[in-house]
Amino acid sequence: MTVTISRRSAVSPFLVMDVMEDARALEAGGRNIVHMEVGQPGTPAPRAATDLLAARMAARDALGYTVALGLPELRKGIARLYRDRHGLDLDPGRVVVTAGSSCAFILAFLALFDAGQRVALADPGYPAYRNILGALDLEVVRVETTLATRYQPTPGLLDGAGAVDGLLVASPANPTGTMLSRADLKGLADWCSTRNASFISDEIYHGLTYETPAVTALEVTDDVIVINSFAKYHSMTGWR
Repeated sequence: MTVTISRRSAVSPFLVMDVMEDARALEAGGRNIVHMEVGQPGTPAPRAATDLLAARMAARDALGYTVALGLPELRKGIARLYRDRHGLDLDPGRVVVTAGSSCAFILAFLALFDAGQRVALADPGYPAYRNILGALDLEVVRVETTLATRYQPTPGLLDGAGAVDGLLVASPANPTGTMLSRADLKGLADWCSTRNASFISDEIYHGLTYETPAVTALEVTDDVIVINSFAKYHSMTGWR
């Protein structure tokens, strides 16, 4: 029997995971490793979360299937977070809970784009964006940024990228750590709106900022998909 491998699997490896595995092997051999390869918080999950999980696991009806969009009480809690943090009146019906932010990116890309469409993102940027887009037969449009734009895309840079069907931004960004101001986000949202391009905002590093709080794209437009996560700020990586 000949096994056919999908051409969609021909994506570049996510090198950070290779480095992580090499580090694990060295640790198993007795080496003392300082891990700087992944965005792994050095603190444990909040005590309230671990206590609640322990209680739910001990219950007879623990951890069954949930409704498709996530536990209603959790979705309401996330909406309250955006009210308390950003002053937004967010309808919990707009909140979808996924098994990690990577799953959210996959679902967002599948919902917004057809195979062959073009999605712009900043370069340098998080490499897994490109891997997921490529695996879904979407064309990655790498927008080369500079220190002058704080390694973030601008409408001017995007004008030189040709027609695109979507734009993905991250603030705070990985790996640069730079943020988009309210005016920056408004300019990018308007640029997408006038070109019928979908706008996606990665906000998983919200809360991990100095001096100036991060602005959510929801403060400047409703025509955006915002992806956030419990992993970083709440120290809950792996809680999928």
